[in-house]
Amino acid sequence: MSPSDAGLKRTLTLRDLVLLNIVAVYTPSTLSQTLQLGLFGVLFWALASLTFMLPYAAALADLTRQYPREGGVYAWTRLAFGDAHGFICGWCYWVNSFLYLPSIFLGMAAVAALLGGAKTAWINEHQAVVVTVACGALWLSAGLHIVGLGQGKWLQNVGAFGRLAIAAGLLTAAAWTLYDTGGQASHAVPGNTLNVWYSLALWPFVLNALLGLDLGSVMSDEANAPARDIPRSLAIGGVAVGLIYLLTFSAALVTGMPETNVIYGHVLAINSVIARAGANGALTVLAAFIVMCELLGLIGSGAAWLAAPARVPFAIGIDHYLPTAFAKVHPRFGTPYVALLVEAGAATVLIIVSAYGANLQDAYLALLSGSIVLVLVPFGYLFASWRSLSAREDRTFAHSRSRVRALSGIGLAAAILAIVACFIPPPVVTEVTGFELKIAGSVAFMLGTGWAAYAAGKRRAMRSFA
Repeated sequence: MSPSDAGLKRTLTLRDLVLLNIVAVYTPSTLSQTLQLGLFGVLFWALASLTFMLPYAAALADLTRQYPREGGVYAWTRLAFGDAHGFICGWCYWVNSFLYLPSIFLGMAAVAALLGGAKTAWINEHQAVVVTVACGALWLSAGLHIVGLGQGKWLQNVGAFGRLAIAAGLLTAAAWTLYDTGGQASHAVPGNTLNVWYSLALWPFVLNALLGLDLGSVMSDEANAPARDIPRSLAIGGVAVGLIYLLTFSAALVTGMPETNVIYGHVLAINSVIARAGANGALTVLAAFIVMCELLGLIGSGAAWLAAPARVPFAIGIDHYLPTAFAKVHPRFGTPYVALLVEAGAATVLIIVSAYGANLQDAYLALLSGSIVLVLVPFGYLFASWRSLSAREDRTFAHSRSRVRALSGIGLAAAILAIVACFIPPPVVTEVTGFELKIAGSVAFMLGTGWAAYAAGKRRAMRSFA
């Protein structure tokens, strides 16, 4: 049985796919991480867009047009290189959602504490409330997506408008700052000398911020016209997100950020400009509106990164390399509900552990870097699969073979550089050797677990076909 025969319902339109690209990729909290690059950061973001995002979108468009498959990069890697590589690619893609989802939903609790100013600041001081808010948002997303992608997609759609509102807020705040200061961006541009080593350490975080265009292709069998609409959505959404990142990073340089908070520094930047503009009732309401838009963006992003990665274990389950329960489709709603429940359950456990556990900064950064190493593995496979499949005689890709070789080579080089750069400790890390060993250990553990799962799945698949 193929995913297309499994009973999934086609509900994603071109509009849904474009909005999915926006809410999944544009993460304004990333801006604070790169703000110290100053004006060089504009070139840095542009370079990442040209060397990684452009080849990445081109590969997705070509492969989806030629091979629209549920599971996306997993299915293409399996087609190009066989079951073992396909499984490892899908495994790395899926397990990263366990680490990424808790950060999104815990971020919602942190932003919710800003909603009422001093009246709601207590939320972050009570772990039970943080867990309740984060898990409540997570299971709302999971519930809607189990009932149907046609229902769950509205979280992504509304969240995309929340993200666009934040981008508009940053640009408006920058324009007001320039007007108010007579064209002087005195609050923002760092005076630090450019540090090449530090810039390289940020490269993987910038590439990680550009990921998410692939979510539509992962749900190809649930799009109305995947071979037509997904490539079009990549062209529209990819260009839009690339421009938004460049514009809002430039705006952040103008306004500055009162705190380099990696969760909501951009929200504080907008609201600090609002505070400078005055304290009347209308502006107070506007500040609360900005926080609400950020909350909408977070829940939309969380819903997107919950729904799409769950389609990968669903596809692997159909191929019998994970327990066949993962391949179950809800008889009424037509959704891969088991995969969604497992993913939401794993994220819930990690939310609780993160909220109550003792988090050391070095360990957190090492695990985050290790996570980026793993998430870049599928995109290395994406470029390699694009190159391999383009050489087949039956291919009808939009790009010529020479262009595929050039773009895939550039994209793969950018991804490999990011993987290597993950081992460069950020300036705040105190124990360099320990940091690098933690990354290597976490990556080796996850890859080893994946290989063991594949071996067990292979035995299961052999029995099922015997």
